[in-house]
Amino acid sequence: MKNTIRLILLFAVINVSYSESTMMPSLRELDFIKSLYPREDVPDMLLTSLVNRRIDQVKTLYEKFSSYKDSKDFYNNTEQSLQLLLESNRTSNADFYKAYERIVDRIVDVNYIMGIDDNEHMTINTLFEDTESYDLQAILLSAYIDDIEMVCKCEDSLGNSYRVDMKIVDRLKSLSSQFQNYRSHNTNGFTIKAMSSQFLSAFKALMDTIKPFQFSQTK
Repeated sequence: MKNTIRLILLFAVINVSYSESTMMPSLRELDFIKSLYPREDVPDMLLTSLVNRRIDQVKTLYEKFSSYKDSKDFYNNTEQSLQLLLESNRTSNADFYKAYERIVDRIVDVNYIMGIDDNEHMTINTLFEDTESYDLQAILLSAYIDDIEMVCKCEDSLGNSYRVDMKIVDRLKSLSSQFQNYRSHNTNGFTIKAMSSQFLSAFKALMDTIKPFQFSQTK
């Protein structure tokens, strides 16, 4: 009953306060993608891919919690909201970002009720605050790889394959494999924590190379 009431309140937030800004931190995926296009609008194709990826996530959540009517209703309504966002006449990317963030923030709220942690606002700096969050490190690394691959696919379709160096993805995947292998073969907590700090430093260093090199504006 408590969860039901909470979900109803969340529906009210979506329907009544849709135009109000939220107090949550900005979304990691949007911050990252926008940072790749400092002097131009993010391509419509990429924004469409972003929403479609989120729709796939919502569909998965719908199936996962199909035994709960309230959550099913929420995820179903959320999918419809995302579809409407895709079909809407976009006046500016800024309006799109605000609408998308509001929808995702509500997903985060309901996911919390369903026992799912918020990974949408996590950054590398967040991980530096707790170097023992090994599973979160893997989640964040995977999220960035997915983002980069999505951008690469879009830029390639637009005829701009020269803007993207896919080697960064290979390096990130290699880094992830190295750390996971180290964890699986080492049970010493102190050395794993030390390795984790090195992993995060290497992770950050690789991500810092993306802006000046992988997404340059000229051939």
